[in-house]
Amino acid sequence: MLPHFPHPRAEQAVSILSGEVDALEMTSWGDLYGGIDPYSLSDWYRYLNCGYLVPGVGGTDKMAATTAVGTVRTYARIAPHEAFAYETWMEAVRRAHTFVTYGPLLDFAVDGQPMGSRIHMSGSGGTVDVTWQTASVTVPMSRVELVVNGEIRESLAVAPREASGHWSVKVDKSSWLALLVRGHYADKPEIVAAHSSPVMVNLEGSPMLAAADAVTILEQVEGALAYLDTVGTRAEEVVFKRMRLILQSAHRSLHNQMHQLGYYHNHTPVTEHSEHRQA
Repeated sequence: MLPHFPHPRAEQAVSILSGEVDALEMTSWGDLYGGIDPYSLSDWYRYLNCGYLVPGVGGTDKMAATTAVGTVRTYARIAPHEAFAYETWMEAVRRAHTFVTYGPLLDFAVDGQPMGSRIHMSGSGGTVDVTWQTASVTVPMSRVELVVNGEIRESLAVAPREASGHWSVKVDKSSWLALLVRGHYADKPEIVAAHSSPVMVNLEGSPMLAAADAVTILEQVEGALAYLDTVGTRAEEVVFKRMRLILQSAHRSLHNQMHQLGYYHNHTPVTEHSEHRQA
């Protein structure tokens, strides 16, 4: 798990690209009323937009007594036939059957498939049925929103304590869908109070890769390379070379995928190669 995501940036991108991460932690940062950090969400969306299904989890990130334990939490769905044990909970997290919350509870499914699922459709796409339920006895809810590829597709004002509904959503390209719950106390501003992990809908012949987000991820890896090459402590040459190879390998995997799909982009001087310049 990557703690207090998205900080620090740079090498965390490599861990995600390499498939070494089970989940990303959305923290409270010591603010009991701050809600899920929008910057954590925007960075998370960037990887989802490029097809990396990494679940969201909650974490208090408790570094001082000013932070209350359990301010933001993870709920993971364990199947009825599975034992109620830590090991099965961990597997549920790895499968992205999770939601992060400051209080509201939620259930979310796409065509009957739970959070963390992958749905495969033909290239022509179609319509999916999104169902959801929410309830809260702590933070009063104010709005439930459907997020599709990082954008709000549906938004509905809800009662403070309990709500449910469904939407029919047309899908014409590979997409991810997730549920976002907003809420607030009477004397506090509205916050992102809960967020589900996504359901991925993969259309045949429609790659899940957003060029602008992919470029930003590449730039983060390039920043890690620049740090390693300049100000990073180089205690052992063997370790330095191994670290650089790991960074380069992750960068190349996404970079090559972009070019295979015809997504050209400007290169930094370090990564420039004339054969891929856009005409």
